[in-house]
Amino acid sequence: MVRQSERLEKIPPYLFAEIDRKIAEAKAKGVDIISLGIGDPDTPTLQPVVDEMHRAIDNPKNHDYPPYNGTVGFRQAAVDWMKKRFGVELNPDTEMLANIGSKEAIAHVFFAFVDEGDYTLVPDPGYPVYKNATIFAGGTPYSMPLLEENGFLPDFDKIPEDVAKKSKLMFLNYPNNPTGAVANLEFFKKAVDFCKKYDILLCHDMAYCEMTYDGYKAPSVLEIEGAKDIAIEFYSHSKSYNMTGWRVGFVCGNAQAIKALGTIKNNIDSGTFKAIQDAAQIAFDIDKSTIDNLNNMYKARRDAAVEGFKELGWNIAPSKATFYLWLPVPKGMTSEEFVTEMLEKAGIVVPPGNGYGKYGEGYFRVALTKDVTTIKKCIQRMKDAGIKY
Repeated sequence: MVRQSERLEKIPPYLFAEIDRKIAEAKAKGVDIISLGIGDPDTPTLQPVVDEMHRAIDNPKNHDYPPYNGTVGFRQAAVDWMKKRFGVELNPDTEMLANIGSKEAIAHVFFAFVDEGDYTLVPDPGYPVYKNATIFAGGTPYSMPLLEENGFLPDFDKIPEDVAKKSKLMFLNYPNNPTGAVANLEFFKKAVDFCKKYDILLCHDMAYCEMTYDGYKAPSVLEIEGAKDIAIEFYSHSKSYNMTGWRVGFVCGNAQAIKALGTIKNNIDSGTFKAIQDAAQIAFDIDKSTIDNLNNMYKARRDAAVEGFKELGWNIAPSKATFYLWLPVPKGMTSEEFVTEMLEKAGIVVPPGNGYGKYGEGYFRVALTKDVTTIKKCIQRMKDAGIKY
């Protein structure tokens, strides 16, 4: 029998892999499944990106290894986009790094900064990689509760000083997965001040920054004066441009942190195919109306889902960003019990809140990755099955 590392014993089954397994089991039993589980856009990659990929893939100059830190063209395009979108000035050579989708870079940054005995400050509920990558790196994750009464923002004053002193990284993620919460520049200023006080690298995951509604525009933590002294930001093409399978994005900000992360990546991966980086450059210049049309589609889905859940007794407000709804389970039920009932009685897959952390217990997440007709069908299935709040 092969002997696994002890760290694997500390890692729970990856939430979305478990969702895939449950879907397969239900389908094998003949259940007509509707999955609102994984945040994977259901419409094609934007056509200008696909067109550029067709051209770029035929260029023999793109067939060799890419530069470890990303192509010059991609890094410059990313710097230009950050300037245009947020007014943030960056050096493409020292403050910008291409990644293989933000998940990869998020996981690897822990290896660049976390040693045995170090703490990390991670949101709870939150993207599971923050906690699991801490454990892989030998550190101890400290949960920052995201509570509804605080607008799903962490309270930095509640972090014990001894924990703060031992912490190397803090992860934030706004617009937020799974709660759909948003943050303003005042909040980011508090985060920057806290991390400066305790010499903590502030990592901001902004995978959903372009997926916003009702006039809301997501800010960058790097807009805060002095933020580059201690902060880096992770951006992904996945959600904004329907490019989840392409695996491309960037990390930017503090030059020392970018260099450290780059050292880890140099020894582990060989970068993203240059043709994909060429296509990803085109995404930065796609007309705003195209992104607005995508967001209007998700807004229509959001509104249909909110209206439907209200009919079933949920008292919820529309989220201003992401394509998620974060809803409480009916009283007297656990998250696991509710999602099991949804699957068995209505053939609907939604992830349990506790899959995102201890403070996610009592909630479930809905991904708006089906059209309005299908969302209304889900609501009707719930009505027929007697599922209500």
